[in-house]
Amino acid sequence: MKRKLVSIILVAVLCTSLLAGCGAKKETAGTNVTADDAADNKSSNKDMVTIRFWGGVPPETGPQDVVDRFNEEYKDKGIQVEYERYVNDDQGNLKLETSLLAGSDIDVYVSYGTYKMQKRAEGGMALDLSELMTRDNFDYEGMFGSDVKADYINGKPYSIASVITKGTLLLNKDMFDAAGIAIPTEWTFDEFREVCKKLTKGEGQDKVYGMFWNTQQNITEYWLYLAMQTLGGNPLYKEGGKETNFDNDVLKKTAELVYNTMNVDKTAPTHVDSITQKLTQESMFLTGHSAMIVGNWAIRSVKDKEQYPHDFVTAYAPYPVISKDQRNYVYGGLGDEISINPKSENVDAAWEFVKWYTQDGVSSMAAGGRIALCNKVDKNVLAESFSKGAEDLIDMDSAKALVFPVGGEKLTIPTITTSLPEIQKILAEETEAYFTDQKDLDTAFADAKSRSDELLK
Repeated sequence: MKRKLVSIILVAVLCTSLLAGCGAKKETAGTNVTADDAADNKSSNKDMVTIRFWGGVPPETGPQDVVDRFNEEYKDKGIQVEYERYVNDDQGNLKLETSLLAGSDIDVYVSYGTYKMQKRAEGGMALDLSELMTRDNFDYEGMFGSDVKADYINGKPYSIASVITKGTLLLNKDMFDAAGIAIPTEWTFDEFREVCKKLTKGEGQDKVYGMFWNTQQNITEYWLYLAMQTLGGNPLYKEGGKETNFDNDVLKKTAELVYNTMNVDKTAPTHVDSITQKLTQESMFLTGHSAMIVGNWAIRSVKDKEQYPHDFVTAYAPYPVISKDQRNYVYGGLGDEISINPKSENVDAAWEFVKWYTQDGVSSMAAGGRIALCNKVDKNVLAESFSKGAEDLIDMDSAKALVFPVGGEKLTIPTITTSLPEIQKILAEETEAYFTDQKDLDTAFADAKSRSDELLK
């Protein structure tokens, strides 16, 4: 499997000429790349070491402040860091992976999602951090909580989870107020669907939709958030992980909700329109063309008043569930997994940055709505960073209730990753067939199950 993965991505390198001429560097393969394995590549340069840090977040919503703080603190310690943003979509992730495999100068990078991290760990693109943690007495579970074990790949830490993510809807509070609708604190699919109808108005270019599902960016991820509140962190698998769960009514009813808002009620743009019109969360929500969007990470754009001028208040609401007795979990988990490239020539310096970032520097990321996981980070600093510069644009009562950790919550942390990238791809193909009326609901999910179960035999 690893050889196939590496071959496919290296072909992409040759086809795109993304990093022509870099292939002469020594390849590192396998699933167990350790600090000792990478030590041969460490730089003997005693001068200033520059760490190349890649992430998917715009610099102005946290990373630039991280860089500035680190460089000031470490200017006399021989380490500096430079940040490069990659876009967290299919093309951007391919660029990151081809760069890692081809031997670029990336030292540290952030992954977003379990299946992406699994692919990189098993493909020799991430350093096993076990030896570095042991050497420096880095108490991962003590500082970050026991849930971090779920982030291990084949029992080993190839990354450090730096934030806790609690997913919510973002909504235009002004539109809700004008329609006489209270900010929801609990609601069902049927109630959500009715609210979407009440908030949808107009025609053509002036139409305002109740909801925007963002399917052009990822056609399955966002509706799965809703299903995970009932099914937990492994919604695609039956217990034990030996069979897929695509005959489960919760999954089917959740996909059906999205289909109905797009194709029946016309209260959300269709998947085809989202692609052909190149719609985005910002172009829909911050221009007043959608009352709700699915991802609260867009709060970083809400705060960017220069690029997205608007004067309405943004509030938070939980994802709906099929019925109120089916809210078993809070959608959320560990995120922004930071890893070291095993080909890095500066492993020790990279590790120094990773330790500082996850225990201190990550507090700057709250400016973009990313909440630090480490218990050493000052929570008051997080709250100030979260709302800074946009106090008049964010409903902090709903934000504090839904985004910040409150303790004792059952999060939707995944523990099964068997063939996950391949199963996700199959589900995406079958979901697209359903959303575009090439297949009906039952056929699409039956096909997803039969195809995916073959991978688990």
